[in-house]
Amino acid sequence: VDFEKELALWNTVIEANRAKLLKSAKDVNLGGVAISLAKMAVVGNIGVEANISLNDSKDIFSESLSRAIVEVNPKNCEEFEKLASKNRVSYVAIGRTGGDKFIINDIFKELDNLSKVYFNRFKEVIEQDQ
Repeated sequence: VDFEKELALWNTVIEANRAKLLKSAKDVNLGGVAISLAKMAVVGNIGVEANISLNDSKDIFSESLSRAIVEVNPKNCEEFEKLASKNRVSYVAIGRTGGDKFIINDIFKELDNLSKVYFNRFKEVIEQDQ
């Protein structure tokens, strides 16, 4: 873990949040970018359309450290970019939020179906063990 990189990332997220530049934020951990975006979409009840340029489709699920997904209001993008640059944090715009669909590259799901899986799957697994 690069602790300086990690600290710079989270200081940027905290500063951006305090400046009211963010609509939402999520660390990238188990399941990588795909699962983090799915959780944000389901919990926020808002669709996502993202196009992620990666060397290999498996990278969408990479769990590498020191990454976060932030949802920035379009009118605040320039301000967020300045803040990230000031803190030496690299960033890439990967998509937009809105609507009722979850789309990452060639992965397409209805947000309603994704929500059902997210909120009901644990219950179904527990009930199967009874």
